[in-house]
Amino acid sequence: MTDAPGGNPADEPGDDPHEDDAAIGWRALAGSLDDPGFASPPPPAAPDADPETPDPATAPAEPETQSLDLEPDPETPTATIATAAADEPEPHPEPTPSGHPRPRQYSRASITVVIVQIVLALLIIGGFTTRLLSKAVIAPGGTSDIEEFVQVNDHPAYPSDASISLVSVRTSFGPSLFEVIGGWLDGALEVVDIEDILGERTIAENREDGRLQMDQSTQVAVAIALEHLGYEIMTPVGARIERVMSDSPAEDALRAGDIVQSVDDTPIMTAQQLSETIKANEPGTQAALTALDPDGETRTVTVTLADRDGVALLGVIVTTHVEFAELPIDVTLNVENIGGPSAGLAFTLSVIDALTAEPLTGNLDVAATGTIHHDGTIGPIGGVPQKSHAVVRAGMDLFLVPASQVEEAVAVAEPSVTVVGVESLEDALAAIEANQS
Repeated sequence: MTDAPGGNPADEPGDDPHEDDAAIGWRALAGSLDDPGFASPPPPAAPDADPETPDPATAPAEPETQSLDLEPDPETPTATIATAAADEPEPHPEPTPSGHPRPRQYSRASITVVIVQIVLALLIIGGFTTRLLSKAVIAPGGTSDIEEFVQVNDHPAYPSDASISLVSVRTSFGPSLFEVIGGWLDGALEVVDIEDILGERTIAENREDGRLQMDQSTQVAVAIALEHLGYEIMTPVGARIERVMSDSPAEDALRAGDIVQSVDDTPIMTAQQLSETIKANEPGTQAALTALDPDGETRTVTVTLADRDGVALLGVIVTTHVEFAELPIDVTLNVENIGGPSAGLAFTLSVIDALTAEPLTGNLDVAATGTIHHDGTIGPIGGVPQKSHAVVRAGMDLFLVPASQVEEAVAVAEPSVTVVGVESLEDALAAIEANQS
C-alpha cells in the first residue's frame, strides 16, 4: 500500500479491509438515520478471498448482537453496526416507495370525538345566537334604597338608619334560546309571550311609556306624602286614557292621553267613576263621552259599548288625572333607568320618612311595591314572584305588596321575610309600626 501525501492512506478500495468495512458501516448507520430504506451495496471482493468464507461486512447481523459503539474496534476484523431486532416495532411509519414518510392514520374513535366536539361547539354557538323574538324572560332585579333619590330643598330632611327600598325586575325581550331554556328550568325566572307585555306597542314605545309612568308615579307619590302631612295638593279632574285596546268600542273614538270628563250627563272625576258609569249601562248601549285631548281641545264622541260576560265594555285602561297645586315643600325624586308605576308606594313612604323627624321604619329594612293612586289606594303590579326573589336576596325584614297579590309573594319570600298585603297607604304605615321591635 502506498502512502498518500500527508501520511494518510490512499482512498482506494481493497487496500485496507478494516478501513473499507468501517466506512461502509458508518454509511450504513447514516443511511439508517436519514432514510429507513437505505441499504449499502456489498463491498468489492478481495482477490484472494475464499469464496467459501463469508465476508464479515456482508454477513447478516445476528439478532442478539446490538452493538451501540460508534467507534470501530481496531481488534475486530470488520466494523459491525447492529440494527434493532426484527421483532421490535418501528418508531416511524413504513416509508412510501419514494422514500417519504406515510401520512399519519387516525382511528375511527378519534374522528368520532372530533366530530362530536364540532357539533357541540355549533350547538353552543346556536344556543347563544338564536333569538326567540316572540318571547320575553322576566328575571329578579334588585332593591334600591330610595333615600338616595330623595332631594329636599329649603326644608329639613331627616336621614334614616334603616332603608325603604323599591324593587325592580329585569325583562329580556327576544331572548336567546339558552335564556328561554334557563327560564323554564329556573323557578326565579318566568318566560312569557312578548305580547303579554307589549300588546301592540314596540319595545321603544314600551320603554317610553314606562318612563312617563315613572314620572307620573313620582309626582303623585310626593303629593300623597305631603297630603299625609296635612297639605292640600291634588284635585282630580277626570279619567286619563293610558291605552286603547284593539277591536274595542273606543278604538276609533279615543286616544292615549285623552281625559274623559263626562259620560252622557254624568261628570267623571276619577278612573273608578268612569269604570262604574260604563258598567251601569247595558251592552250595546250608545254612550256619549266628552274628552279633553293633550292639545287642550275638547270633543264629544259616541261609542257603542261592547259585551264582556254580560257587562258593558269600553275597552280602555285609565288612571285618575289630577291637577296639582304648588308644592309647599320642594321635593324631587331623581330616578334613572327604572320605568313603570310600581314603585309608587315605596316613593310615598320614603318621602314621608325624609320629612318626618322620627324614623318611620325604626330598625326595619322595608321593601315595598305597588302603584299608588291619588286617594292613597294601592294597585297591583307585575313580576311579584321575581320581586320576591330580589327581596329575599337583599335580606329585607318586611315586604309590603298589594293585598291582591300577597299569596304570590308569600310563596317565595316566607319564612325569611315578613310579607304583608296592603290596600292603602294607611295599611302600609300600620304594617310598619306593627313589625317594629
